[in-house]
Amino acid sequence: MSVEIFIARHGQNQDNAQGILNGHRDMPLTDLGKEQARELGEAIKSAALQFDAVYSSPLARAFETAEIISQVAGTPRPLVYDQLIERDFGVLTGEPADKIEELCQPDIIKTDTITYFLSPEGAETFPQLVERGSEY
Repeated sequence: MSVEIFIARHGQNQDNAQGILNGHRDMPLTDLGKEQARELGEAIKSAALQFDAVYSSPLARAFETAEIISQVAGTPRPLVYDQLIERDFGVLTGEPADKIEELCQPDIIKTDTITYFLSPEGAETFPQLVERGSEY
């Protein structure tokens, strides 16, 4: 027996729209974010995908996204799974994304499309994320 897992990111929220780093900060979805969730729900419905369960981070932006998708697609109502919460960004929480390099040099990994910060003060590290993800 195989298990298929589908992963979706939350729709755009107010921080995303303003280029602000979320972390555990939990701003509401924008109208665009709600539309993104509806579109994904329609795509799931059109593809006739069936789900036994839908899980969400405890953050409202993720739960609202999952709830909209589930309503549109006719899947089970989302269940909150605390281990899915976004990484704690520490001192970067609420900061503009374009300040990552300034605040975190030299502990960054930069690609053409994204700059990852490794260990700002108070942030959850990648090894901690792996440990958290391995707990269950």
